Amino acid sequence: MFAQLGAQVSGVQFETRVVPDTVYVGQQVTHEAITLVDDATRSRLRANPEYTPSDVAGVTTYDFPFDTTSITDVTLNGARFRRYVYRRALFPLSPGTYQVPPSTLRYTVPELDGYANPSHPISVQSAGDSFVAIPLPTSGRPLGFKGAVGELRDTLWTDGAAARLGDTFVVTVRVSGIGNLNLLPRPALQIDWAAMVPGRERVAWDSTGSVVRGTKEFDWIVTPRVSGDLSIPPVRYDYFDPTTRRYEAATTALVRLNVAPASGPVADNVGQVRDTIGDSPFPTLLRIARNNSLIIAIVASVVLLLGVVAIVIGRRRNRVVPEDE
Repeated sequence: MFAQLGAQVSGVQFETRVVPDTVYVGQQVTHEAITLVDDATRSRLRANPEYTPSDVAGVTTYDFPFDTTSITDVTLNGARFRRYVYRRALFPLSPGTYQVPPSTLRYTVPELDGYANPSHPISVQSAGDSFVAIPLPTSGRPLGFKGAVGELRDTLWTDGAAARLGDTFVVTVRVSGIGNLNLLPRPALQIDWAAMVPGRERVAWDSTGSVVRGTKEFDWIVTPRVSGDLSIPPVRYDYFDPTTRRYEAATTALVRLNVAPASGPVADNVGQVRDTIGDSPFPTLLRIARNNSLIIAIVASVVLLLGVVAIVIGRRRNRVVPEDE
């Protein structure tokens, strides 16, 4: 029900509500604030009403900008009102009951007609509300599921059309659709023929409408270890769709590319195991020593034994025998 001020004298009515009242963890709840202002009051307002939404603990929040195209005229109890709607998206992060405290609407009208008259500030609060978040089902949950909830799809592309052995390029996976974009987890990308480092993440959301939709992009910095005709395997992105109430998967297409041979010397860490015996100016000797460690150990033992024998013989020759008195 609308909170009424001055029994229709002020001509402003205000309420909030949450829709729906039960969702899955990670599913959007829409918090709507609806303000009705009659024609007489709108002509007397000193400034636009100021709406202060309530803060809800344990959720991710997206504030939609005010949509002027949603302004409509309605009739309530025989009186004509201009209807304004403010929306905020809430995504619960864990199961439980969430309390939505009252929101506040403030506006100022003159005590009497005419702008020269003193202003009269008015503040009204809506009733509090609540909603329930239930856990995601365990039945059918895939092993690769990391918590993404929504209606999603993914695509993969790369700037590696001119890839070369030892040179880095970028691989990007874009996840798009409806859901909590900021908390979408990074997909699992595996490229056996290259070294990879996670790169930037970017979020872009379409703030029009009443649901959070948009894209999140994930970059990887990729360094090929081999050359030739290669491919980036499909990327599977598991998510829970609250509309179908099932776990779904979006999968990218396989991407083929040709990695050219290196144009010059390639760093030791590309396609080779790095020597762990410090930074040596003789890496070839170190690799020979590492690959023939048993033979070298036997030879070293023989050399050591011969050295001990030579020392013993030398000491005997140099021993001085005392003369008999």
